[in-house]
Amino acid sequence: KKEDYVKKEAKTAPKRPPVPKKEELVHQSYSIDPPRYGDPRGYFQELFNIDTYPQNLYQQVSISRSQRDVLRGLHCSPYGKFVTCVEGAIWDVMVDLRVDSPTFLKWYGYVLSEENKRQMYIPPRCGHGFYSMKDNSKILYMQEGCYRPGQDVEVYPFDTDINLDWPKPAKEYILSQKDVNAKSIKELMPYLRELSAKEKLGSKVDYVVMGATGFFGTKVVSILKEQKKNFACMPQSVRLDNRKEMEKYLDKWQPKYVINCAGTAGKPNIGWCESHQAETIDINVTGQLNVAEACRKRNIHCTLFGTGCLYYYDKEHPANSGRGYTEEDPPNFTGNFYGRMRIALEDLVKSYPNVLSLRVAFPIDGHMHPRSLVAKLLKYPKITSTPTSYTVMDSLFPLIPSMAEKGLTGIYNFTNPGVTTNGDILRMYKKIVDPSHTWEDVATPQSSVPRAYSELDVSKLLKDFKVPPVAKAITLAFEAAKKREA
Repeated sequence: KKEDYVKKEAKTAPKRPPVPKKEELVHQSYSIDPPRYGDPRGYFQELFNIDTYPQNLYQQVSISRSQRDVLRGLHCSPYGKFVTCVEGAIWDVMVDLRVDSPTFLKWYGYVLSEENKRQMYIPPRCGHGFYSMKDNSKILYMQEGCYRPGQDVEVYPFDTDINLDWPKPAKEYILSQKDVNAKSIKELMPYLRELSAKEKLGSKVDYVVMGATGFFGTKVVSILKEQKKNFACMPQSVRLDNRKEMEKYLDKWQPKYVINCAGTAGKPNIGWCESHQAETIDINVTGQLNVAEACRKRNIHCTLFGTGCLYYYDKEHPANSGRGYTEEDPPNFTGNFYGRMRIALEDLVKSYPNVLSLRVAFPIDGHMHPRSLVAKLLKYPKITSTPTSYTVMDSLFPLIPSMAEKGLTGIYNFTNPGVTTNGDILRMYKKIVDPSHTWEDVATPQSSVPRAYSELDVSKLLKDFKVPPVAKAITLAFEAAKKREA
């Protein structure tokens, strides 16, 4: 059969040798001269191949086009870049801005062009810039992190303390106003030393946050800052399935607590998980267990996030009865793949004595993050309402550091006491935040298929913490949001 032939060929195909790389002057930088296969029709060339190139995990791919004599830089990013000139030619340059590097302030210039095929890797925290030698020079960047305004550092390209040997006099280049106004090395030295000091303090952090740029992660990071905790964020390039790299950072920082906010709830919603089951298992089960085990081996307390949408109302737990589901009640809602994998994970992490598993349901963020329930409800012209439990992040997430420091483990229903409805939430929003908001309340359609609405019993959480009832917590979050608008 064709399928058997393909499998056989895949198994017997010889492994391709790695593309040779040449170490360059700047510490940890390298260049690659990839093979190109051509004939009278044209040519074929690989720009990257995970089997043959160095094992970098790229997060963003970008392209720029520049006219002749345009000079861009020097720009210093917290992530590495792999640069290829796919059309035209540039004089590319990197400067080592890492105070702790053996090649600090050393620089290296080189030509990248479509003709010479050369590719260059610029390490994190090294300045990068180039001068376009031809019209319409196109540069492809493969980045180990995503660009975010404010995180890059601009260095004046003609700083005499660096003394770059640009091919032309400064007055002949076309620069952006931002690059013209960039700071000198002398002005940036306090900041560069601070970055270096933070890295050296890596072994002294108390907390490590994984998934720090996501919905939950940004909230956790802001809380750790407010509570003046000593923490570090796992680099975005370290994925949950890369346990070796994850353990390298844990050994470097030696934290007492790990808060893992990385996971997936689907793109754009949990329906994605139905058609991407292997990916869901990889992230929400295998990846979480990787974190739990890496922490267990190092005696690190580990906080994971699960879902509270594991139940539906039944005869023993009817709506508005006040009889909620406890952490000991077996889940009865298995209506989607996402939920089934969360149930599977809960069963597995019970065997880990170091894991705190927090069940979150319909999270509400007073800062109106796009993934917050309220931000989603505001987009709908029609709203159905069923009483259920909610997690008001503004009142519950500040408890997470204390829960970790108390050494709490096991499963916790992480919702506010009581229940409310989507309609009641919008009425509170209209009263407190935006009186002009309108929507239509519609009856919840009758269905023989149960939905994951229920009340969760939070008695276990209330033994250690005071938590405001859900309506009060939402009111406080909306009042704070209104003050921020003023």
